[in-house]
Amino acid sequence: MTPQVEALIFDMDGTLVDSEPFAARAWGEWLGQHGHTLRDDVLGQMYGLRLLEGAAVIRREYGLVLPVEEIAHAQDSLRIAALRGNLKPLPGADVVLAAGRAAGLRMALATSSLRHHADLTLAETALTGLFDVEVTGDEVEYGKPAPDIFLLAAERLRMAPSSCVVFEDSPAGVAAALAAGMRCLWIPGPAHAAVTLDPAPTARLEDLGEAIAWLTDAGVTIN
Repeated sequence: MTPQVEALIFDMDGTLVDSEPFAARAWGEWLGQHGHTLRDDVLGQMYGLRLLEGAAVIRREYGLVLPVEEIAHAQDSLRIAALRGNLKPLPGADVVLAAGRAAGLRMALATSSLRHHADLTLAETALTGLFDVEVTGDEVEYGKPAPDIFLLAAERLRMAPSSCVVFEDSPAGVAAALAAGMRCLWIPGPAHAAVTLDPAPTARLEDLGEAIAWLTDAGVTIN
C-alpha cells in the first residue's frame, strides 16, 4: 500500500519563490567583472546546487584560477543585493501552503540556500514562520542531488521519508528527493520545461496550485 501523506517538504528557490533570475543576475554581474558572460549551459548546471558547489561549476567551466571559496564569498554579497526588494512567491505557493496547514500536515523547508539567504527570501515574501522546520544548505555535508537535506528535514519533522512529499523545480532536487525515498512533485521552471528526468518524479505539475488535486487523490483531506 502507498504510505499516507503526512508531511510536505518544499524547496525554496524556483519552487516557492521566483528568485532564480536574480541569482543568475548576480552570477552574470560577477562574471562580467572578470571578462566573461554567463552561458545558459553553465547556468543550467547550477540549478538546485549550493553556493559553493555553484562556484565550483563556474571555476571549472571558465577555467578560473581563483579559489572556489573566494568566488563563493564574492557571489554571496552580490546575490543578497540582487535578491533584496525583488522577490515574490510563485503562483500557487500561498494556496498549497494554506492547504497543507488546513489538512494538518507537517511542513518543512529544505533549501540549498545559505541560512542568511533563506532568511532574507522568506522575510521578503512573507513566508517566515509558515514551516514547522527549516533546513538550509549549510546544515548538511552533501548538497543535492544527495538526499541529505531531505532526510534531515524528515528527521526534524519526526516523519518517515516514505510519508513525505517533496516539491521541487530542479532535476538535482528531484534526484535528491527520490534518493531519500520520498515522493516528489516536480514543477519545472522554463530552463527545464523540455527535460525528461530519469528516474522520473512521482508527478509533474505546471504550477503549485495543481498540487491540491494531487494531494486529494492521494487521500489528503483538505478542510
